[in-house]
Amino acid sequence: MHAQATHAQATASPFPPVECRTYRCDAVVLFLGMTVFRRTGVGGGEASLEETGEGETRRFTYFFAGGSDPKRAHGLNRLGWIRETVVGSGVAPSASDYFGVMTSSPEESFEHARKSMDDPVSGHSTFSAVSGRNIAGRSRSAVTHFEYGSGAMWSDRGLIDHAQSTFRGPVDWRETAWPNSPNRPPPTFLLALATLLKQRTKRAAGRYVYNEQEYTLELETLPAGKDHLVPVHGKIRNLHTGKENLFRVWLEAGSPSVVPVRIEYQARSFLRLTFEAVAA
Repeated sequence: MHAQATHAQATASPFPPVECRTYRCDAVVLFLGMTVFRRTGVGGGEASLEETGEGETRRFTYFFAGGSDPKRAHGLNRLGWIRETVVGSGVAPSASDYFGVMTSSPEESFEHARKSMDDPVSGHSTFSAVSGRNIAGRSRSAVTHFEYGSGAMWSDRGLIDHAQSTFRGPVDWRETAWPNSPNRPPPTFLLALATLLKQRTKRAAGRYVYNEQEYTLELETLPAGKDHLVPVHGKIRNLHTGKENLFRVWLEAGSPSVVPVRIEYQARSFLRLTFEAVAA
């Protein structure tokens, strides 16, 4: 991926990112815990943190997107795109808005994944989009599903514009009251993650609300390695379903930046993705 396919372009923001990294995506396919397929450069991604304004108009924009390049991933197109905008001070925000898009991938097992790789879908793929807003004591969100060209990648502005357009018609908006957050918005995911990463403590925990579901987020920070990177192990737990997801990020030692140098995510039991920062 090159710097021209960036979040700054996708959002048409006049402000340069305070922190931004571009990534190469590598994939490992596992079977019974053993590596059966490994390939570097199957896709790319980007993460950024922007800060603008002052006082009550202060605005933080958190962004992450990544996905595969069908030409290098046996025709598979899998992507995720999320942006959060938090208004107010970082300590006591007044509102948090989020928008996300992801591929609706049905693979739940190694066999399903192999079938998709042997017979990749052509033409159109199914995507899901989520839009939400958290304010003091309440949240509101909706999910839509739509078809789009299967060749679209995470940096495709047309895909994001189309996803946003699906919320202009009749949409099933849902609302939830959160009595444990009476005076401030329930945190959103990237905000919660950035807040905990800034602490740089051995253990940190928090919670967030996404798509009317509440999650806990736990981090364990380990000592820096010889590569001068600080490993952080993370665990996400859905309090409604009990489902857990594990991930790891590596931060630059001695730097206050919360934008990782490396991100490792266990997307499925058989699939591990690593996003490695590259020069822009």
